[in-house]
Amino acid sequence: MKITHTIEGEGSDVILLHGFPSNMYFWDEIKEELIKNNKRVTVPEQRGYPLSEITNSLISDFNIESLAMDIEDLVKENNLNNELIIVGHDWGSIVGWALISRANIDVKKLISICGGDEFPNSYIYNNLKFKQGVHYISSFQDPEESSKVIDTNLESFFRLAYRDISSKLAQPDLSLSNLFTNGKTGKLVVDDKIINNYINHFDGHSLYQPICWYSNIDLNIEMSNEWRRKVDTPVTFLFGDLDVAVKLTDKMVNRLNSLGSDVTIKEIKRAGHWLPITHKESVINEIF
Repeated sequence: MKITHTIEGEGSDVILLHGFPSNMYFWDEIKEELIKNNKRVTVPEQRGYPLSEITNSLISDFNIESLAMDIEDLVKENNLNNELIIVGHDWGSIVGWALISRANIDVKKLISICGGDEFPNSYIYNNLKFKQGVHYISSFQDPEESSKVIDTNLESFFRLAYRDISSKLAQPDLSLSNLFTNGKTGKLVVDDKIINNYINHFDGHSLYQPICWYSNIDLNIEMSNEWRRKVDTPVTFLFGDLDVAVKLTDKMVNRLNSLGSDVTIKEIKRAGHWLPITHKESVINEIF
């Protein structure tokens, strides 16, 4: 599949992979800094997002193998092999991990932000209940119903998705309702212009296909069994200590350290899930 992308600048290669619910413009500020500092920067709009939608799609079209192959093809077709660094945020980090595990392209380093290597089985989330319902990932196993709920009010969705919330909450409510439809908005990590840009970008496009990424997490585990291994590519995992969605526990640290021979784990203080926006210097420092 041909996915929409930009390639700008000259120098060694960097690919920036967005997550949910973002788009290729999520990286604009970091991209410009990299271009100024002699990097050739490739930014794709990943499969299923408005600029790279699939006509007559199936849920299975958004499995991890297909997502990884999109980027592998992009690298090969454009010769993006000059000391390539891959930077992924959220779901982008999952795609990045698949790329270095599959080893079909040469990657100098992976920088994984607020994500990890892969999602656990869906039944793990099914056991989690909150005041406003089940875990949002459990809801996302039905992408048609979930997208119907979200699509009705994109402004509310993006304002809730990009709010500045803290894991200081004893028991954060990770239900679809609280996170994306009926929660309290409060302070945002982006300004109104960015929110409006997201609304306009997704206007007329359902969140169905991006949500389908989550609907394949069980299939992804099966697929990853074919290439799962201890990697030797240098990997840096960055997490925000105030991230509600992805909590860095001692158990997670031990597991991530076991995944490769050259793994670094860093927790950025006073950072939440939108670390590339609020602490972009932390990302840029890792690239250089």
